[in-house]
Amino acid sequence: MSDAKKPAKRDLYQEVTDKLIAAIEAGTAPWQRPWQHVASAGLPMNGATAREYNGVNALLLMMMAQAEGFSDNRWFTFKQASDLGAKVKKGSKSTPVYFFKMLNARGVEVEGASAGGADQNGKERRQIPFLTEYRVFHATQIEGIEPFVQPERQWTPLQAVQEMVERLQPDIRYGGDRAFYAPGPGRGYIQMPPDRAFQTAEAAAGVLCHELGHWSGSEQKLNRTFGAWGTDAYAAEELRAEICSAMLCAQLGIATPIDNHAAYVGAWVKKLRGDKFEIFRAAKDARRMVDYLTGRLVLDPKPDEGMVPESPPALSPSLAHTREMEPVSDAAAISAVLAKARKSIAQVQRARRSGLVHVAQVLEGQGAEMSAQVGNASVI
Repeated sequence: MSDAKKPAKRDLYQEVTDKLIAAIEAGTAPWQRPWQHVASAGLPMNGATAREYNGVNALLLMMMAQAEGFSDNRWFTFKQASDLGAKVKKGSKSTPVYFFKMLNARGVEVEGASAGGADQNGKERRQIPFLTEYRVFHATQIEGIEPFVQPERQWTPLQAVQEMVERLQPDIRYGGDRAFYAPGPGRGYIQMPPDRAFQTAEAAAGVLCHELGHWSGSEQKLNRTFGAWGTDAYAAEELRAEICSAMLCAQLGIATPIDNHAAYVGAWVKKLRGDKFEIFRAAKDARRMVDYLTGRLVLDPKPDEGMVPESPPALSPSLAHTREMEPVSDAAAISAVLAKARKSIAQVQRARRSGLVHVAQVLEGQGAEMSAQVGNASVI
């Protein structure tokens, strides 16, 4: 076959990026619309394995679910449907999802123990991540599967948020007419308007989930970069917090709140167009933010050991009393208690040192110096 007849090589990174850019510009990204139907069912999941989709797959499937009005969060591959004795309805159009395969230097897929480490000569094996595409069908496109049953929860969305706040113990201050997170030494607090500023309790909980996403990025937690207003770092952090909020609200059953995103759209689009890998990094960071906030990912008390997965992983911050958890080691339990105690002590000491910051100073600022301070230290 001549070069002229060869099909053009697909750039899956660019395809995914283009989809998200189009959604952002149209105002239909997962954090730009109220996701009542998505929230009622939870995050998209594979109907055969019951595993939730992560990263960009969660975003893409949430967009498709909202566009089509799906209230069922199950998706299946053609083979999975066939293995269940079901069949895809004639004329149904599949939806792409994306996964990474690890290839060796010869381009052969490697799995398990052979995927990493050193070879017999002690040399580190080279691994190449390769993005590949799979096709899935929504449950409503498949005949012969059990109808969707709305999950019965022994907790309410508001209870889930409340328990999450009680477990994490963030410094939350009430007053003013804006919600934001103020990072930095002597700060590190979340500012929330009073409850009466929100139409519903769920609306307040949704906004708080967004600010908790920012809060998770402090140096003592996930250690992300916060930039001044208008910078690339600021826009990048806001994108991660928005994706985190959409995923967290869907997981907890809260309709995603709608905010004014016009100020960020241009920066997001510019960043994504200039870097086709950014949405993958942002979605990965957002997933870690959700895992940290819900207890699936915890900080080891020893900072040099970084992040370690919790065992067993929690499905949500409020499910501990609805299912019997596997026992954890005494050492792990003691470490968790000590970490929580240190966090509480640090919070009290911070409050004693800095006291409450007057809301007007944070929101309005006085002169160029105060404006610069707010620009560098507050993310909404």
